[in-house]
Amino acid sequence: MILKGDGTFTTTGLPVGLEEARGPSEQRKGSGTWELGSADGADYPVSLRFQRISDYWDSAEEGDSYGAGLYVDGSRQAPRLFEYWGDPDLCDLNWFKRNN
Repeated sequence: MILKGDGTFTTTGLPVGLEEARGPSEQRKGSGTWELGSADGADYPVSLRFQRISDYWDSAEEGDSYGAGLYVDGSRQAPRLFEYWGDPDLCDLNWFKRNN
């Protein structure tokens, strides 16, 4: 995943768990916009609005967007992004590693 300073992102292999999507999930391409969530915790700390997900969603055809998000752990100086794989109660996490 690449989060750009202009509020857009691109992904490969995300989002996971789309049973209706065709093709292998690790090759799935996505793009859209991202923003930081509210401080009250009502939403994802990092909200993702996919405009396009290969073999699944295209806002030009479907309208609207596909929503997802990421959670944040760590400190302000060294934040770490993650998502849950499946049921959050199982605590299976997908951690994202920062590349500079």
